Amino acid sequence: MQSEEAGKEKRKLTTFHYILWFALTLAGFALLQLADRYYRRKNRTWMYITAFVLKILAGVGLAFCSMALSIPIIWRTGYLSMAISISLFTDAWTDLYAVIFRSIRKKAPGRKSMVVISLCLTVVYLTYGTVNMQIIHPNEHTYTSDKLTHEYTFVFLSDLHYGSAQSEQTVDNALAEIAQLKPDFVLLGGDITDENTTAEEMRSIYQKLGALPAPVYFIYGNHDRQGLGDYVGGANYTPEELTAAIEANGITILQDETVMIADDLTLLGREDVSAGERRCKVSGLPPVSRDSFLLTVDHNPFSETDIQETGSDLQLSGHSHAGQFFPLKYIYMFGEKYVYGDYQVGNTRLYVSSGITGWYYPFRTSAHCNYEVVHLAP
Repeated sequence: MQSEEAGKEKRKLTTFHYILWFALTLAGFALLQLADRYYRRKNRTWMYITAFVLKILAGVGLAFCSMALSIPIIWRTGYLSMAISISLFTDAWTDLYAVIFRSIRKKAPGRKSMVVISLCLTVVYLTYGTVNMQIIHPNEHTYTSDKLTHEYTFVFLSDLHYGSAQSEQTVDNALAEIAQLKPDFVLLGGDITDENTTAEEMRSIYQKLGALPAPVYFIYGNHDRQGLGDYVGGANYTPEELTAAIEANGITILQDETVMIADDLTLLGREDVSAGERRCKVSGLPPVSRDSFLLTVDHNPFSETDIQETGSDLQLSGHSHAGQFFPLKYIYMFGEKYVYGDYQVGNTRLYVSSGITGWYYPFRTSAHCNYEVVHLAP
């Protein structure tokens, strides 16, 4: 357990991090141009095609490892692995351009023009992804049910990863927008903090969330308790300190527990699957009247069986960030059935949010950062 001061020094998103992010990506671009010189001098179509395929595979594969796999070396290399991934991905399209150019003009494109095109693609892609991460969109949904006798409006936000990928001002602006909506209640769908969140930042964000003008309910995600803190030099706070900070700000923690919002609306908050045996089986969940609309919040929509057997009318989840990096969403779909968007699972409507932020890297090219404004009506 590190001191708070050490935690603040370990990682706090600043202008320096954005400069480092751009510098590493452009350095990766420069190194790749040196490696490209050999086969681009040859000007063989098959070499361009091979390079395109290998760069796409390597770039997407490295992005997948950086986002989806808990590998200490990836976590400890910081932005480097993703910067290389972006350089590979954007430079690949220059090779495709060369193939198209040769097929149309019957000659090879100039090497200098390819460097310029590759640089422009890298800068545009890098700028778009970085700016996109700093823009949070409200996402409106309306669900109706015969079980409801009143109308409700609430906000669901997940995957904030506070201090990780967005500026403090970006988050503050979004919370101000949410406060202006005057929702009936707010649901925090897990991963509000992660292993890179300092103790100071953890206490700060729950103070801000607790100040929203509505009851606030919280469920754990797989990162909140900093279970992989050893990967980044140690946890900044204990699970007990996290719980104390949440409850001190009037936020209700739900761990396989229900709350009667009203006679016609029941909220069920699930413990995250990462908690192992602490997560109840469906048979062990509190009984709920079938005359009441059952709204379930579960960070990771991993189990189709759980979703169906819980008997929820609506479940809200997050976790996958809609892939965060194109085209990871489509790769995730091979292993995770529910990645992003609206689904019908048996009698349950499921919505998986892209998240209000993303994990670690200040970069998003798959979907937008969203908080969900949900309207329930008879």
